[in-house]
Amino acid sequence: MSRFTTQPDGILLGRFEPIEADLLRLATTQLLEMLDSGAGDPQLAASDGIFGRLLPDAYRDDDEAAAEFRRFTATDLLDRKAQNAQVVLNSLGISKADADTPDTSADDDRQPVTVSLDPDTVQAWLRSLTDLRLTLADRLQISPDGVVHLAGDETPFLRELYEWLGMLQEELVYTIDV
Repeated sequence: MSRFTTQPDGILLGRFEPIEADLLRLATTQLLEMLDSGAGDPQLAASDGIFGRLLPDAYRDDDEAAAEFRRFTATDLLDRKAQNAQVVLNSLGISKADADTPDTSADDDRQPVTVSLDPDTVQAWLRSLTDLRLTLADRLQISPDGVVHLAGDETPFLRELYEWLGMLQEELVYTIDV
C-alpha cells in the first residue's frame, strides 16, 4: 500500500509515521545546510564531489567550457535546490530552525504526520528526493554499476536510508502516474 493517495481535487496526501517524518526532516535539513554552504562558497561547490553529482558538468569533453557554464549557473541551481528542500520541510510542518531540535516526546504518543502536496509541491519533493539520493550515493561511494564502496559502521544505515528514499520517490511517481 502506498503512503500517497490522490484526492478528487488532485491534491496528494502523504502519511508518515513520526519516526519517518523525523528522519526525512533531518535529512532534508542537512541537505539544505549543505546547499546553502555550496551557494555561499563557489570554490567548495566546484571542488566537493557531492556538488559534482548535484551539478554535473554540462560539457564532459571540455573542462574549460564546463567550468564557465558552472560559474554562471551553479549558484542559481543550488538556490533552486534549496528552495525545493525548504518546500519539503514546510510541507512536513517544520521550519528550518525547528528541524535541528528533535521531538523528545514518546513515540507511542505521537501521531502520524500527514502532508498535503499540490502539483508544484510534488515536483519539489521529487527533486529533493533525487538530491538526497545523489548526496547519499556520493557519501556511500556508489559506483555507476551500483556497487557501494564505503566500508564503515554507518554504511548499513546510510544504505537503508538511500533505499528508503528511493522507495518514497517511486511511490510518489507511481501515485502521480496513475
